[in-house]
Amino acid sequence: MVRLTSSIIGILGIGLLVGPAFAQQPMSDCDKWVGAINTATALRFDPTAAQAKVKAVDISSMCRQGKTAEAEKAAKETMASLGIKP
Repeated sequence: MVRLTSSIIGILGIGLLVGPAFAQQPMSDCDKWVGAINTATALRFDPTAAQAKVKAVDISSMCRQGKTAEAEKAAKETMASLGIKP
């Protein structure tokens, strides 16, 4: 009886730990674009990088508003100005 109870508690514990891992959403294209821009500008302090950081915030807000096509165009332009291949 003790083994059965221990096994059930162990299985439930594993389920509680593994469950949230399966619930995570995959990264959207918007997240990838903004992440690439933020990574490229993390250690840069030139005017182009400063403009790109502002543009990344704009791209993120466009994505939240559902303007994905406009966000994609802006992201590709921004990545091109930073020398990132889109």
